[in-house]
Amino acid sequence: MEDDLDQFFHSSNSKQKDEDDYSEEDSAAERSDDDAPDNINPNYELERAEPSSKNSAEFAKFLHACEFPEDITKYLKSLKLFEKAAKTGDIVPTKSLKSVVNGFISYLLGTKRVQKPVLRGIAKLFGRFDIFHLIAPELAKAINNLKDSRTAAWFNLFNYLSFVPHPTDRATKSLFRLFCVRTPFTDKDMKKRKSVWTASDYDMVWMAVMNGQISDKLTLKMIPYITQNVISKLKLPFKSADFFFKMFDKSDYHGILSLAAIFRLITEHNFEYPKFYDKVYSLTNPALLYMSQKESILTLLDSFLSSTHIPTYIVASFLKRLSRCLLLAPIDAQEPILGLIRNLIIRHPNCSELIHRELPATLYDDPFNNEETDLHKTKALESSLWEMKLLQCHWNQSVRKRAHFIDKSLQKIESYVRFRCTDELFSVNMAKSFGGEDGEAEKYRRLQDGDDDDEGTGVKPEPKKPRRGKFGGGKYAPKHEEKVIRAVGTNSEAPKGILDRQVPIGDVPNLWKI
Repeated sequence: MEDDLDQFFHSSNSKQKDEDDYSEEDSAAERSDDDAPDNINPNYELERAEPSSKNSAEFAKFLHACEFPEDITKYLKSLKLFEKAAKTGDIVPTKSLKSVVNGFISYLLGTKRVQKPVLRGIAKLFGRFDIFHLIAPELAKAINNLKDSRTAAWFNLFNYLSFVPHPTDRATKSLFRLFCVRTPFTDKDMKKRKSVWTASDYDMVWMAVMNGQISDKLTLKMIPYITQNVISKLKLPFKSADFFFKMFDKSDYHGILSLAAIFRLITEHNFEYPKFYDKVYSLTNPALLYMSQKESILTLLDSFLSSTHIPTYIVASFLKRLSRCLLLAPIDAQEPILGLIRNLIIRHPNCSELIHRELPATLYDDPFNNEETDLHKTKALESSLWEMKLLQCHWNQSVRKRAHFIDKSLQKIESYVRFRCTDELFSVNMAKSFGGEDGEAEKYRRLQDGDDDDEGTGVKPEPKKPRRGKFGGGKYAPKHEEKVIRAVGTNSEAPKGILDRQVPIGDVPNLWKI
C-alpha cells in the first residue's frame, strides 16, 4: 500500500528515490551488507561519532514548534540513530534516539492539548512499525502513572492511537530505513517475526490504556471506538473484560455504551455476568432513546431478546418498559420500538395475553411497577399494553397505524424494523397530500411502507360504488372533478394531567385527539 509520507522524502539522489519507492511487500528492507550500494560502508553510520542532539524536554518543545513534517525528518536525518553495543555487538538505539522517543512521549502526555489534525500528521511519522516498537513499552509505563485529571494528555493519547494502524489493517513502512542502512529491523529473522511483535506492541499500549485511570469525559468517546475497532484485533480479547465490566457497572451512558462489548464477550468468549438482563432492564429508559447511538442500542436489545428460551417474565417486563418509554420517545424512535414490540410478541407467544387483556380499568390500577429493577417483581405479566391504545391517537400517521397491530390477529412472521431519521420523516410527511385522493407517489410510498395493512382493526372497508354524474354514467359522466382541499383544525395545547387523573383506559385516547 502506498505510504502517506513518501511525498516528504523526495530527493535528487537516486539511492534516496529508490528508498522512497520501496514497498513493504518486497524483501529490500531486510537487505544485507552485500546489497549495500558501491563505495558506501554500511557500518559507517554505526561507527561514526554521535553528534550533539536535543534532550527529551527540548525535543518535546521542538515538536510543538514544528509546522511541517519536513522539519521533523530533517532533524532525524542529522542524528545518529543506532550504534553497535560494545559487549554484544548488537545494533541498539543511541542516546539521541532514546531522547527522541522520550521527548515524543512528553509531547504527547503534556499539559497542552494537541489538535487532532496535527496528531494525524504526527502519527504518519511516529506510527510506523519500527519506531512504534520503541515507543510502545515506554508509553505503556507512562500511561500507568497518568492520572485521570490529565484530560489533555488522555485526549492526545487517544487521538494518536486512533491513527496508529493495526498490522492486519495496513502495514506501514520502515521509518529508520529512510535515514540509515543498518538498523535492528533489517535482520532477516525480524521479517518473520514482524507481524507478531507489531501486534504485541498494539495490544500492550491499548491494554495499558484500558487499565489506566481514564478521564470520564474520554470514556464516553473511547468505549464505542474500542468496541468497534480494537476489541476484535486483540490477541486475547477477554483481557478487556475488566474495563468493560467496570464501565458497565456505572450508570447512565457508560453502561449503555458498554452493551455491545459485553454482549460480544458473553456470546463469543463465554463470559458470565450475573443478572445481566436486570442490568440491561435498568438501563432501558427514555433517555436512551435520545442518544445518537439509539439505533445500535435498539438493535442490540433485539439481539438480547432474540432467544426463545428467555423466561416469559423477562420478555413481559421489557415489553412494558419499552411501552412506557414510547410515551416519552422522540418521533424517530417510535416506529422502531413499535416494530420491536410486535416482533417480541410474535417471538414469544406466551406474552400475547398482554394485548388481549382489558385490565387495568384506570392508570392507578396498573399492577406493573415501572420503578422496580428486579425482573421477578415487576408484575408485568399481570398488566396489559394499554399504551398501544394511547398511541393509536398519536399525531403522526405512521405511528398511529403501527399501533393498531394489537387489534389484529397475531402474525407468524416478524416484520422488518426500520430506522428513519427526523429529516427523512419530515420529508415524508411534507410529501403527503391532504384532503384529496392520493397521488401516484403517495400510493407507491404506502405500498412500500405497508401502511395499508397497519391501520384499523383488520376489517376491509366496503368498496365504494362508482359515482354517477348529472347525466348518469358512460360517456356523459364528467371527466374531471375539482379537487377539494379541506383545512384540518389543530389544537396547539398539549393534554394536561392525564397521568394524574383516575381516568378509565377507554377514555384516555379521547384526550389525545386533535
